[in-house]
Amino acid sequence: MMQVFANANFQMMGRTKYVFMTVSALAFALAVGIIGVRGFNYGIDFAGGTSVQIKFREAVGAQELRSALEARDLGDLSIQSIGAAEDREFLIRVEQHAGGDGEGGGISTAILEALRTPEERAAIQAGKLDLNRESEEALGAWLAARLTASSAGAAALVARARTDRGDLFRDMAEVTGIAGLDPEAATILSAQGFLGRFALQGVEFVGPTAGRELLRNTGLAILGSVIGILIYVYFRFHKWLWGVAAVMALVHDVTISAGAMALTGKEMSLPVVAALLTILGYSINDTIVIFDRIRENLRLYRDHDFEEIVNASVNQTLSRSVLTSFTVWIAVTALLMYGGEKLNPLSFCLLIGVIAGSYSTIFVASALLVVAYRRFGARHVKV
Repeated sequence: MMQVFANANFQMMGRTKYVFMTVSALAFALAVGIIGVRGFNYGIDFAGGTSVQIKFREAVGAQELRSALEARDLGDLSIQSIGAAEDREFLIRVEQHAGGDGEGGGISTAILEALRTPEERAAIQAGKLDLNRESEEALGAWLAARLTASSAGAAALVARARTDRGDLFRDMAEVTGIAGLDPEAATILSAQGFLGRFALQGVEFVGPTAGRELLRNTGLAILGSVIGILIYVYFRFHKWLWGVAAVMALVHDVTISAGAMALTGKEMSLPVVAALLTILGYSINDTIVIFDRIRENLRLYRDHDFEEIVNASVNQTLSRSVLTSFTVWIAVTALLMYGGEKLNPLSFCLLIGVIAGSYSTIFVASALLVVAYRRFGARHVKV
């Protein structure tokens, strides 16, 4: 087995444990303070509102989009580029506000209308069809009113060709040159259709009531996980104080991760909640490994000092803890660097959680057991 620290014998207990615990307490207090002062940047999942994902034919800047949307006075909005610059894809989110559309349809329509060019509006008023915007069903109905032959096949061909080109036609030759397209349909599409500057990739709406319910359920999910872990550790070691020590370390990890999200202003969304729950699972797994080794050594060396046994157990599992954390850190760092904007908050939260979790399992959870032993005695701690 690979060993990072062969025959490790670091002094992690004694007075040193109070240094580690003080650092953790300060980090915890700082995280709580940041959350209290700055709060979270709740995403649409929690805050409520409308999000529209759009892909453009040509390069466009976020500031240009913002200017066009702010002219419509839609309220608080954010514009986020998705993927590489050449993808020309944006996620536009408008938060729920007083007097807003109850179903979000009016806001999404206002967003799309604000981003149209005057030429596109004139073409729509003239009865022309946006071939980059309409669905296959709408396209079929539009062609049915103009073709002498069946329009279903032509509409399917156009929709399939548009999908193959990344959901966007970039010039009319791509439409008229579709293999198998009826010449009459091609002529009508060319004469009475036009290519809008963007394609709608998706619309999502979350009402304020649903947002509040999701927020409440998030708290319940985290609380339920912590209680479940406490019960599991009790049945595993038959002492409540072992579970309390483990849970205190978990609360430390989650709070610091949440504080980092508040400090950076990264969006708090459902994927981030999944990251927080993942941190709980990762941290408790590492803590249980160390606790198991402590329990084994307690049975082997009954006459030894409790603090010495804990220190030896942490040293014996140190290589395993470091290697596990390092491999997870590599994966999460890669996700943070190359996962794109949508996964950035999730991967950032995981990265902070892995670091905090590694620290707490090595330096905090076991130290809390020693403190509990000194405070409450062997009867409540030794197994």
